[in-house]
Parts: sequence; C-alpha cells; structure tokens
Amino acid sequence: MEIIPLITLKRRTILDTNQKTSETKEIKQLPEDEKIYILDLDGIEKDKPNLCLFQNISNKYNLWIDSQPVDLGDTVDSFMAGASSITIRKNLLHKISFEEIRDITENKIFLEINLKDFEELKEKKHILEKADGFVIFNDKDLIECNLKYDNFLKEISHIKNTYIYEKNPSNIKYWQNKGIYGLLVDIEKIKEFKNKWQMMQKS
Repeated sequence: MEIIPLITLKRRTILDTNQKTSETKEIKQLPEDEKIYILDLDGIEKDKPNLCLFQNISNKYNLWIDSQPVDLGDTVDSFMAGASSITIRKNLLHKISFEEIRDITENKIFLEINLKDFEELKEKKHILEKADGFVIFNDKDLIECNLKYDNFLKEISHIKNTYIYEKNPSNIKYWQNKGIYGLLVDIEKIKEFKNKWQMMQKS
C-alpha cells in the first residue's frame, strides 16, 4: 500500500491536524522526490492557490496538488507551478473536462469523490473511467454504517487506484482489505503510518 504524506495549506501557511499553524520541519525531513499530497484550502475555499509555495518545493518533491482548479487555466497554473498530479473535484466537472486537460498534459488526473454522492456517480461511470484514480475524504465510520457506501467503494476501487485520507494507523488493515491502493496521511504522522505498514509486511 502506498502511504503519501499530506500537508494542508490555509492562509498561506501549513496547518497541523488540529488546524493550527505547523512548523515545516517534517517536510524538510522527507527524502528527495517524495510524493506529497497538498490539500490547498486557499485554492479550494477562496480560489487563491498557493502557486509560489508549489514552485518553491516542486524542485525537490513530487507534488500532487488538490487546489480545486475551476477552469483549464487553473490546471495549467498548477502544472506550471510543479504539479505532477492534480485532483479535480466533482462539483466542477461541468466547467472542466478530462479531455481538455489531457490535451495539455500527460500527468495524472484524479477525481475527488464523496461516497454520499454514490447514486449520482453510478450514473456517470463514463466520467469515472476517464480519471487516473480517485481520492476520498470520507472516514471509516461513515462507510461501516452504510452498506451502500461500502459497496460503492468496493466498486470504484476495482475501476481505478483509490486513495483514502486516514488519521489512524490502526485502520491500515481495514483499508487494505477494501482494496484501497493508498492512504493520504497528515505529514506529522507519516513515520507512524510507515512504521506500522512495515511491521504488517513482516508479520
């Protein structure tokens, strides 16, 4: 299972898991060319992505940027700032198409999915198949309490590589059994998750 460090940006700063300003020492400790998922709340909530920060760290790290591009120009900006992968959010698919993005780049394009929208998404399988993979921020509790969400997760994880945001390393085995390809993990917990995964591999 792939375990990817995630950093959250808001008000031009990096936040920790408690939504407070965090030091950047965890980033500096990552090996060169490490893949990092950037959840850019400035871009998602205010359409003001942190392009300068992307540029500053893209020469050292492999950036997967989630900043909610609202049109083709925004995706171009992300790739020019150093993104090797981007996440498109479902609510903006009416403004931007996978075909348009494919015309300008061979980089990976992922689709963010909310399992609560499964009925709508089931009718749009032709769109799901165009993505290189899926990103999900729903938690384990939601999936366990609703069989329909669980079944839809199994279905899409068989279509393309699916990544889940997770806070608890004890849940790695659960996601592995669901066929999840990778986990997005807050950067300050990355060592804990990777150590847990390595121990599981040895047992």
